[in-house]
Amino acid sequence: MEKPRQGMPVTPGDYLGVEEEYFPGYGAYIDDEGNIRSQLVGRVLIDIVKRTIEVRQVRGKPIIPRPGDVVLGIVETVSNDLAFIRIYNIENKPSRSTDFTGVLHISQVSNEYVETMYDVLRLGDVVRAKVLNSLQPFQLNTKHPSFGVVVAFCSKCGEILKLKDDRLICPVCGSVEKRKISSKYFFRW
Repeated sequence: MEKPRQGMPVTPGDYLGVEEEYFPGYGAYIDDEGNIRSQLVGRVLIDIVKRTIEVRQVRGKPIIPRPGDVVLGIVETVSNDLAFIRIYNIENKPSRSTDFTGVLHISQVSNEYVETMYDVLRLGDVVRAKVLNSLQPFQLNTKHPSFGVVVAFCSKCGEILKLKDDRLICPVCGSVEKRKISSKYFFRW
């Protein structure tokens, strides 16, 4: 893993260091393996005297999604046929804002039949999707194999689900859950 540098841009889940080196400060947390990871879109701030590492949110002119852009977002609302997603990353560039909302309709999830959105994503999941229009709320599509859920959380205990043989399994409670999994899913066994 790349060692973080002062001012380096990061997005949620990016590696910042290990708990033996630093204490996590604002915008950082420790995962179950002892790694410090970013909670925010921002820049790394390292205090060598206090031995802390934190993430400061990026301010400035926002980068606005355009049709064809690939985005990362967090599922904030789910219903039977729609999901609202807060876009935090546009083609690996910090969006500098949390004001962008994406809407994923059930017809844009997969090329296969989907009965309900609860079968393909859940609240809090991180989704990789393609933008279809240029107005807010941005319409999203996850039909391509590289699009879909890239980080999922257990519905029973909240732990990050790990991918094993095309199944999402909770390492804590053993729950097996269904999602529209991206080929770029972050956590694997």
